[in-house]
Amino acid sequence: MKRNAITEPQVAHRELFRFAVAFLGLYKSFARLFFGKRKGLATPYNQAQANVMENIQLSGTDVIINYSMVLISKGALLEMIPGSISAGAAQAITVTWTNNAASDSSNENDLCSVFVYMPSRRDGQFFNGVAARRAGTATVNMLPLYAGEEVHVWATFTDAEATVACNSKYMGSVTLT
Repeated sequence: MKRNAITEPQVAHRELFRFAVAFLGLYKSFARLFFGKRKGLATPYNQAQANVMENIQLSGTDVIINYSMVLISKGALLEMIPGSISAGAAQAITVTWTNNAASDSSNENDLCSVFVYMPSRRDGQFFNGVAARRAGTATVNMLPLYAGEEVHVWATFTDAEATVACNSKYMGSVTLT
């Protein structure tokens, strides 16, 4: 007796896997470097993919993301203390945080990276090293074609030598103007 029929759970898992690969593809090179350390056969990229898979589910044909649980980086660098996000003119997104680095420490030079995801398009942009921790703020500009889109935003820090990151923070969502 042959079993060639694909079950509904298999179809659902394949759809979620395809989604996770596409989502992670938006910041793949960053995740390969800054999502923890290799654990046995599990590379940082594999761990990032597992994180996305753990935080998505299928509802009918829609993929539902638990945005606050998805990480874009994972590491032991001094944590980010998130502030706020806001949308400005010309599709600008401003992210703020508290500078929790000791004065004159190397952590003041940590670099903020920002990931912006548009669920309606299943698309996003990654901005690497846009501001130093000591600045307390960073602004990134999305493409004009994204005006009116609701976006979800994450931010993280890497050290100036690009060797380690902190656990990223989900900053929330805004609508681009």
